[in-house]
Amino acid sequence: MFWNLFDFMPKPFDEGYLPVTDGHKVYYYQYGNPEGIPVLSFHGGPGGASRPKYAKLFNLKRYRFIQFDQRGCGQSLAEDLLFHNETPYLLYDAKRLLTYLHIKEPVVVQGVSWGSTLALLFAEENPDMVRQIVVSSIFLARQEDYMWVKRDSERFYPDLWQKMRKAIPEKNFFAKYKKLLFSDKEDDNRKALNYWGSYEYMLGQLKPQFLPDNEITEENLQSARIYEHYDSNRYFIKENQILNNIDKIAQIPTIIAHNRMDFCCVLKQAWDLHSAMPEADFEIVADYGHSTPKLLQTVKKMLQNAE
Repeated sequence: MFWNLFDFMPKPFDEGYLPVTDGHKVYYYQYGNPEGIPVLSFHGGPGGASRPKYAKLFNLKRYRFIQFDQRGCGQSLAEDLLFHNETPYLLYDAKRLLTYLHIKEPVVVQGVSWGSTLALLFAEENPDMVRQIVVSSIFLARQEDYMWVKRDSERFYPDLWQKMRKAIPEKNFFAKYKKLLFSDKEDDNRKALNYWGSYEYMLGQLKPQFLPDNEITEENLQSARIYEHYDSNRYFIKENQILNNIDKIAQIPTIIAHNRMDFCCVLKQAWDLHSAMPEADFEIVADYGHSTPKLLQTVKKMLQNAE
């Protein structure tokens, strides 16, 4: 069973906060061997949080797995959630974390979904600091990639779009959603989160359905606001930035894996990345949904084969 690999989560041997900068107190975790090969992991989102299950992709007797909650996410604290909460600052925090932990040797960078975006951007910005790239559920953050969710995915989920339009009957659907999301009224927040806010999470499910009576929490409200902040600002990177700079990381050993029926981050993104990095180890997994146990099992096997 694919779930078995990730049923028992590892415990960190170290965790704490980076020194405060820009009003942000960034939380980090370390798993595995303190003397092992360092792995710098980027979590998904934007607006997600660290997940210890990704540490189990690696042999923790050989690797030192490091995660951090991005600004405003997870256990990280923020005086102002969105102040200096942009992609370059996340990459700055990653580099700052390695310095804080006295890591000078090249690291493995790992990421899933939005984490794959950050892992690739970090490698391109610091190729001399990276020994291997391990990415899955690829998100390249091009216009065609984020417009897939906001436009093209309706072709596969017209029933969900009809329900969203009935719930928020506005011509400028996204502007209204953003207004509700950032409203100081809980009922507005709930409507935004339980319809458009939950839509992306259902992409790739065979029987998706809205649950409009869900209660909201401060954590998922902050997560959605961060996501909207990045999405409405084109993820704070240049159009096609990753592929335009791929030559900087072309010689770094790379693992790429993606579910064929991932309707959150469609397969074409992983295909385009592999086409630009033909020497990378590439696997298309016959599974539906976004980041699934079967996909993670495949990544683990690819890592074992690469050792």
